[in-house]
Amino acid sequence: MKTVSIIIPAINEEVYLPGLLGAIRRQTRPPLEIIVADAGSSDRTIEIALRVGCRLVPGGRPARGRNAGAAAARGDLLLFLDADVLPTPDFLARALEEFDRRGLDAATCPVKPLGGNLVDAIFHEAANVFIQATSTFNPHAPGFCILSRRQMHASIGGFDEALYLSEDHDYVRRVVAQGGRFGILHVPIPVSIRRVESDGRWNVAVRYSFLAVNQMIGEPFNQALLDRYLGEYRFAHHSPAATRSQARLNIDFQPIGRATPSPIRQAVNTAHQQTYQLIDHCVEGRKALDNLFRSEMPAALRVSSLAVKKDVKDLAGRKDALSKQTQK
Repeated sequence: MKTVSIIIPAINEEVYLPGLLGAIRRQTRPPLEIIVADAGSSDRTIEIALRVGCRLVPGGRPARGRNAGAAAARGDLLLFLDADVLPTPDFLARALEEFDRRGLDAATCPVKPLGGNLVDAIFHEAANVFIQATSTFNPHAPGFCILSRRQMHASIGGFDEALYLSEDHDYVRRVVAQGGRFGILHVPIPVSIRRVESDGRWNVAVRYSFLAVNQMIGEPFNQALLDRYLGEYRFAHHSPAATRSQARLNIDFQPIGRATPSPIRQAVNTAHQQTYQLIDHCVEGRKALDNLFRSEMPAALRVSSLAVKKDVKDLAGRKDALSKQTQK
């Protein structure tokens, strides 16, 4: 059985980190180790990590922290998580089973918002649909949940530390470019909505739309342009937690894993099923035509051919008879 190392880049995560570490302790399939890559926290992040037995390594921006954790990891697989996710107890078991069964080299998961309103639910579902729809030709993976083989991580040189936005998408794109298999797992992961709360929903939507379009057309990432119109990206500015966010962590989020699919996802699944049914119908129709040409049509053609030959013979006989009468 393959082992997994969980790597968490963090800075000033004393509010969210306990929730994640508690969720990891409740996993039905525990990891080999938990590595926290700390980027210089001034709160109780380091104390919390050490108290529950995490390994601690020096971090930095997310890309650097993930690479530092991967360099120290001993597991066969690397699971990169952000501090504000709350995996359900069966998350690791289901994710690792599917990852191995499908023979993937890197993967991510659909996201579910922890709290928020209808707009937040639609925003996250739209992201899920987009990531799924573009996974085969323009792969994306949110950095708060990426599962990767350690050998693949090493072969692509890890995350690009020169990037401090879109380094997660760049990571899986290079996995695919190296011939690796990338996929979207079926097990979702709940994530906080602190990003949209602190940055603003419109800002986040435009920022990530810009990144998506930028990648699809193959243009180099222009951080200066993004900062000019949407504000400078500030690492760790999500960390200071509001009282409301802290209270949310006291809620039992385990039932989230048993939640029914959202109406948007149900509609997408229905559309997929109808499309597959249409394709199956067309395939069956084509098979029927092929059978007709291979079996029934030759017989029909033979009957038609015999009828034509008989008509031609009759016409020839009439012609001979008419010629004889004319000669008399």
